[in-house]
Amino acid sequence: MASHIKCPNCGIYNTNKDYCTNCNTLLSYKKRRELAFAKEEKERRERQRIQDEKSPSFYEKYKDHRFLVVRVFVKITHSIWMGFMAIGMFIAWLITAIAA
Repeated sequence: MASHIKCPNCGIYNTNKDYCTNCNTLLSYKKRRELAFAKEEKERRERQRIQDEKSPSFYEKYKDHRFLVVRVFVKITHSIWMGFMAIGMFIAWLITAIAA
């Protein structure tokens, strides 16, 4: 079935086209959504990058500290935290596997 779309810019009717044959205006709402989503995703990534640069995590902030005691403390704390997270993920996986 052919779709007839009127161009909002010049008023020409186009059949089964994503762009107007007269003025090259984007007509497809799907492509408009995809382009808008891609633009929003790019902006979100840029905001996240800026946020990460402005406020680094505890580990990132102190892992290269000039004092050895601070570096050792941060690495031990990070290792303990990762261990707790691994145990927690295993328990969650186990509960899910038993429930299924």
